[in-house]
Amino acid sequence: MPASILIIEDDKVVNELITNNLRASKYRVVSCLDGKQGVDFAIGQNFDLILLDIMLPTMDGLSVLKQVRKQSSTPVLMLTALGNEQDRIEGLRLGADDYLAKPFNMEELTLRIEAILRRYQHSQQPLQDNSTSYRALNKRVPELTAIELDIAKLLAEHAATALSKPYLYQVILHKEFGRYDRTLDMHISNIRKKFKRAGLDPTVIKTVHGKGYMFTHLPDFSLSNADMSNQSGDA
Repeated sequence: MPASILIIEDDKVVNELITNNLRASKYRVVSCLDGKQGVDFAIGQNFDLILLDIMLPTMDGLSVLKQVRKQSSTPVLMLTALGNEQDRIEGLRLGADDYLAKPFNMEELTLRIEAILRRYQHSQQPLQDNSTSYRALNKRVPELTAIELDIAKLLAEHAATALSKPYLYQVILHKEFGRYDRTLDMHISNIRKKFKRAGLDPTVIKTVHGKGYMFTHLPDFSLSNADMSNQSGDA
């Protein structure tokens, strides 16, 4: 079955252009023109990906993202104005998987969509050791988005080895590393915060200055009896 994509974009021309191109690529597409309706669609239906504009009527894109992330881990690709770095940083902090600056061409958008969907569809692949599997990590830290799971998985697979930012950008984000691009930094920051909330040591993710990031050791993501009791009590 083709992937389903929700487009939340208030510019009718841009909305229609994206919709027609994605349908021509055999995606199932639902589109809307304002933020409030976008939240209703995103929460009320199941989608494989959400394309979310920042500047929207009734509710801005960042507020939409905040509402969606309370109930869904569906990947979100934010469409931002060129040069609006603060919105991009805030979107990533709130849980967006990636962003694409306007104006963009449809080929770039399609490639970015394909990359995000590949990550999402493979987010249950196990690591080499069962105690540190994707599934165990996802259960221990259910807040993690698909891209955050991918980053954690890759760092765990190369524990005690620093992975460079250019390498992580190519393998995880599928784009070239830019000196002033903070996408990866924000994802790492989010992972650390979520690790801490889940009772994991956030300092296991070490910043190697001038290089990139690494896991200092291979963590055990399996749930202890105490953890399971706490989660049962929270349910």
